[in-house]
Amino acid sequence: MRLLLVLTLAMACRGEPAAETAADTAPEEQDAVVCPPALGTAKPRTSKPAPLPMDDVLAVNHLQLEATHNSYHLRNDGGPIDWKYGHAPLATQLSTQGVRGLELDTHFNEACGRYEVYHLTRFDEGTTCRVFTDCLQEIRTWSDSNPSHHLLFIQIEPKDSGDEARFLALEKEILSVFPRELVLTPDDVRGAAATLREAVTTRGWPTLGQTRGRVLFYLDRHDAYRDAYTRGKKDLNGRLLFADADETDGFAAVLVRNSPGAAVTALVKQGFVVRTMTDVSIGGSLNNNRTQLEAALASGAQILSTDFPAKVPETAYFVEVGTPSRCNPVTAPADCKNDAL
Repeated sequence: MRLLLVLTLAMACRGEPAAETAADTAPEEQDAVVCPPALGTAKPRTSKPAPLPMDDVLAVNHLQLEATHNSYHLRNDGGPIDWKYGHAPLATQLSTQGVRGLELDTHFNEACGRYEVYHLTRFDEGTTCRVFTDCLQEIRTWSDSNPSHHLLFIQIEPKDSGDEARFLALEKEILSVFPRELVLTPDDVRGAAATLREAVTTRGWPTLGQTRGRVLFYLDRHDAYRDAYTRGKKDLNGRLLFADADETDGFAAVLVRNSPGAAVTALVKQGFVVRTMTDVSIGGSLNNNRTQLEAALASGAQILSTDFPAKVPETAYFVEVGTPSRCNPVTAPADCKNDAL
């Protein structure tokens, strides 16, 4: 590269045309890294949520809501069948498709020191919002316009390794869009209890009234990343995000269990919030296989994740949980009404 540049400059000095430039031979080396603007400061919300009649009775785990899997994903017809699904922009999912749970896969861009959102590098990068904070701002803008919504659940699946610096960077980006008072954290739920698990299985979750207009973030990792975030599977004290867990872990509160059934129902009855999948597979959904959807609805899992939140031409299959959510069939009190959510 340096030799080519020297020869090019020498030819220019002699008045000879340069037949080939560095940009002609190695465009990839010339690509400038374009980083997003510096992080801003989250603005406080000026409007307040309007209370509903059962806000002091119904709790967060009394909900059953629709969520989307890989909520940013654009249909990819150049790969396996599992990539042949696509989602509308996040705000559209929230405003017209009844979605109240979103999933964002994050990748740390070393050159910029910022997080990006997409599925797989090179092979499946189609996304409705590449910059993580742009995705969050889209959610925040919708939330500000609809401040009485019940708690939103945002699933974060980091696709790379993590350490304390990465954890703090992730939380910093979230807090640049959502001020701390709009985020329901593990400490908020734990309160004076010894552990988060003790809190949700004994005292229970905060009420809908306490969490209206707010968001909850949780990590979908069940490996060394999660173990490091929880300080060796110890706790989530001071952390911004919840984390997937085994039911016996002291930090257990939000659990990811992709297969609905009796095991999920048992967890829900103990007081945990559970995320499960409604679709048996992309191929099954395209063939209108509703077996897993029916099992998910009956399981009592609070967060029902799908690749098909709205009708598409290819299949009659799509998921619709409520208006937009419904009273949980396992945990909600008998007098719960969908319009009270």
